[in-house]
Amino acid sequence: MNAPSSLVTSGLSMRIVWVWPVDSIYLYGTRLLRRVTPWLARIDFACPSEWSSFSHVICLCLQTVISRTFILLLCWLVHVAAQAQLTRALDIRTLPYERSLEKLPVELTATVGFVESGGTVFVQDDTAGTHLHFKPARNDLRVGDRVQVKGVTMAGLYLPGVEVTEITVLSHESPPAAVSAIFDDLATGRFHYQRVLVEGLGRTLTPLDENRSLLRLAMGSRVIEVRVDAPLEAAPQLIDARLRITALAAGGINDRRQLVFPYLRVTDWSDVALTQSAAAPESLPVISVASLLRFGAADEPHHRARIRGTVLAAFDDGRVFLRDVTPPPPPREVKEDEPPKAPLSPAIAVHLSTTPSLLAGDLAEITGFPVMAGFSASLADAQVLSRQAAEPPTAARVTLREFQNGSHDADLVQLTTPAVLNDFFRTPDGYELRLTSGGTSIRAFLLEKNAPRLELGSACQLTGICLVESATTDKGFRSEPDRASLLLRSLDDVQVLSTAPFWNARRLVFAIALLGGLVLLTLILLTLQRRQITRLESKITHQAALDERQRIAREFHDTLEQELTGLSLRLDAASTRPLEDKALTLLETSRSLVSRIQSEARNLVSDLRDDTAHATTLPEALQLLAARAPEGITITLDLSPIPTIPTIPPPVTHHLRMIAQEAITNALKHAHPTHITLHLSATASLLTLRITDDGRGFDPTAQTHGQPGHFGCMGIRERARKVGAEVRWESAEGKGTSVCLSLPPPQ
Repeated sequence: MNAPSSLVTSGLSMRIVWVWPVDSIYLYGTRLLRRVTPWLARIDFACPSEWSSFSHVICLCLQTVISRTFILLLCWLVHVAAQAQLTRALDIRTLPYERSLEKLPVELTATVGFVESGGTVFVQDDTAGTHLHFKPARNDLRVGDRVQVKGVTMAGLYLPGVEVTEITVLSHESPPAAVSAIFDDLATGRFHYQRVLVEGLGRTLTPLDENRSLLRLAMGSRVIEVRVDAPLEAAPQLIDARLRITALAAGGINDRRQLVFPYLRVTDWSDVALTQSAAAPESLPVISVASLLRFGAADEPHHRARIRGTVLAAFDDGRVFLRDVTPPPPPREVKEDEPPKAPLSPAIAVHLSTTPSLLAGDLAEITGFPVMAGFSASLADAQVLSRQAAEPPTAARVTLREFQNGSHDADLVQLTTPAVLNDFFRTPDGYELRLTSGGTSIRAFLLEKNAPRLELGSACQLTGICLVESATTDKGFRSEPDRASLLLRSLDDVQVLSTAPFWNARRLVFAIALLGGLVLLTLILLTLQRRQITRLESKITHQAALDERQRIAREFHDTLEQELTGLSLRLDAASTRPLEDKALTLLETSRSLVSRIQSEARNLVSDLRDDTAHATTLPEALQLLAARAPEGITITLDLSPIPTIPTIPPPVTHHLRMIAQEAITNALKHAHPTHITLHLSATASLLTLRITDDGRGFDPTAQTHGQPGHFGCMGIRERARKVGAEVRWESAEGKGTSVCLSLPPPQ
């Protein structure tokens, strides 16, 4: 088996070091043990058949001893490998996260490459780099110290390190050799916590705190931070100079042990070397904005450029927009069959490293580093060389098509087509306005804290800085703008041409909702009023009927009943005189008839004065009728269980009671029964009331439609029609009579 190897690179030299990492020995030994154990168990020594059984036993014992010995030896080797000390930085660096938590022993000899503080030191040996942590802190270590370290492994934020238990300084040598690196090496963490050698162009230099500085270094098209543990005053001229820096590769780490962004750590300015000095900003030639970032203009990364122009707008975040005053570039190339294209805008966006002190209209000279913005070139990390007050700039009047085709990127423009304000809302930087112009949506940004006092739906004239937000690649290798927006200098750039009509969509929806609510409320009130009127009508009708019944009862009592009483007294007086038997019999018959008429009159007056409160249900009313049975007559009640009888309104109950009373009265007058049955039953679809007697019967066809002086059956039919019931008589001579009333259950 070949031993694993590690590749170590230093500058332009390369050597291959053959090593046996302890973690690899442990891994390979474990795998070999898993594979060999089943194989040893299957070993069968070939014993001749003529051997005795004792010889077979000896062969089996020998097989067991050899296999067990081999397994024990292999386990011992794996255990020794697992407990062996880590002696190389590469072994520590490549430990899995779970293994680094096992506090594996470390004995390492390396050279100090960077001292962060008294508690953290970064060291390197011939294989790689790692980090050491002390408790308590030590302040006597220097870069270049050759140290012997004993301790245990720790997980670290990004890669494993060492918790030091003992450290010995062996000697002081030169710092560890730095490895050449590019930006991708730093972004991927390839040389993390190792000394690296990088080259680039100095972009900005600012103080990080009282004794530290921050240098931004352009490495090709990428910019990286270089944090120097030295004050800014001791720094050489680094802006726009080519630099070679020896530093410690580091970076920001998140909680997932991921490298978010790389940066470099430098001990002092001696590790920053100038390979090409920067030219003085005043000595740079003034160039046209259109010539920036063109082919062959300069090698990457681009040095500073100097431009001159009129300030169109300046914002607090360092953005300045400039309109070039140098001679315009040559016209754009067009084909013979194409219309002439609009000239390119001479404007440019500039990002100053400090807060600008420029005003709109100033004639300014600015130097900065050319970079590609969203669609066209801009200057980054710029500074103002000079400024001179001048007249405010005028906005270029453009159509919507010119606004969106990118020809006026970073220029001050005014749209010729009015825009309608649809909405606006707050953003982290200010407010964003959403407008529509000619069917095209437009976004405008206002960098102010106070909300704009604009009414939705207003027609506005827009003026501002045209910003091409993004670009897409079209056919023919030509990049076309994707969308553009407006950056407003102030609220004055929004000129209201006409206010929104009063009946906009929001107010119309509110009015419709309000009207619908009023209609709904009116319907509810009408329904409640109608129910109240219905209850009042029912109450008034009931009271009127009750008053009329009481009036009729009074009239009956004061007239008919009084007259009958007088007639009864006269008949009583006449019966005391001596009369013939025939006359006396006639007189007794008349007295009996008067008494019966008087009783009927009293019953009628009593019925008229009865209130429904005395018999609230039909079964109770029938029970009262049964209780009034005359002497010698038996009235039997045949009622269904009370829960099955539906609730019947009082007017219906009254008519049904009067029908039953009239049927009983007719039977007593004409049939001379001895037994009457009142039957009441109910189903889900029918209510039945039946009055049956055992009298002499009659012909219902001929005698139930009214005869001179007889109105009982007609009254029964009239009451049945009022309650929606069907009535029929079932009778025959000598077989009694049955009055059957059927009606649907009241709802």
